[in-house]
Amino acid sequence: MIETDKIILAELIALLLKDGELPSYKEAQLKNLLQRYPEAKDSLSRRLSQTDIYPPFDLRNIDLSREWLVTQTKFTAKGTLLHPRKKYLFLNKAWSLAIAVAATVLLALTLLWQRQHREKSVSYLIPDKVYGHKNDVLPGRTGAILKIEGKEEIQLTEKKAVQYLAQGIELKEGRLIYPSNLTENLKNTLIVPKRSTMVLTFSDGTKVWVNAASEISYKTNFDKKERRVRLKGEAYFEVAKDAHRPFIVETNHINIQAIGTAFNVSSYHATTKVSLTEGKLKVSNEENEIYMDAGSETEIINKKLKTFPLTSKAEATAFKDGYFYFKNKNMQQILDELSRWYGIQVDCKIPLNNERYEGSIKRDVTLGELCNLLKDLTGYKLTIDNDKLIVNR
Repeated sequence: MIETDKIILAELIALLLKDGELPSYKEAQLKNLLQRYPEAKDSLSRRLSQTDIYPPFDLRNIDLSREWLVTQTKFTAKGTLLHPRKKYLFLNKAWSLAIAVAATVLLALTLLWQRQHREKSVSYLIPDKVYGHKNDVLPGRTGAILKIEGKEEIQLTEKKAVQYLAQGIELKEGRLIYPSNLTENLKNTLIVPKRSTMVLTFSDGTKVWVNAASEISYKTNFDKKERRVRLKGEAYFEVAKDAHRPFIVETNHINIQAIGTAFNVSSYHATTKVSLTEGKLKVSNEENEIYMDAGSETEIINKKLKTFPLTSKAEATAFKDGYFYFKNKNMQQILDELSRWYGIQVDCKIPLNNERYEGSIKRDVTLGELCNLLKDLTGYKLTIDNDKLIVNR
């Protein structure tokens, strides 16, 4: 007889295919079941990737007919489908019907999810009548996913001027605002996917601009002795003064401590850069600890923190102010920014040189217009094909 948890696994996958995501408790249940059934985990893991809505698995490219044949083969080999040569493998009619219905529903949901996601994913691809590309790509916009401890996830969009969320939290004109009179102190996680950005105001008055492909975790009312957040990606902080509760930003590589100040943290890759525009900071890692003054920036070099003069305040505040700022950046760094903001794949047909460039442009332009600028700036040939940017000579 087929195990009950396999039925549950099928139901969870069906929900995932339908909605593109699962509530936290169901996601944990799915992960546990996938650990129990490695063959299902392997099949799904091959398609795991980051998308605009951050589903755990990217199933857009599944060949349904092939996958169904593979599933039949695996299940038959394990004795979970009807097998004419072995009587003890026969299923009763109720189980056969249940499996048939589940398979039909799963297939239908797969087709529905693929169609809906395809429509959604191409909504930012538009015709190009100016620059000669196969199509153009619209810029990103305000949006995020809010996870509140013990509650279902909330999609944050600009559809309404004001949205009232749990605990008195508001989404007002694209800004997530926490009230100062919160009674609960739950852990929140704000996930800002590619093609998105979000501004939030904490209960203490601190403002944070969170860039695309970033994630920030925090307690809604902080703790009595400190205000601690954890960041992956990039964010700009304007910290409200509170002499009794230092503001601490954790990344994978360093800790940053402030009382009242303004600074940018970029922590996308194997290192972290801190750019301080106002006030003072204490920055530390496993190797050393340094103090920063306004107008300086800190990076990790050979595992040690090194401080340099801030070359430009405009660079530190660029994404917050709605600009790309390419001062002293190489082509790979520029392409990484484009990938995050336009949600595109980058296909480099040639090795990139390490030449540094300088230029700026607003982030509200289409990708075609930006490519036209970069062509003149860098000498590379940039071609847009659906959601792919091809780089050539």
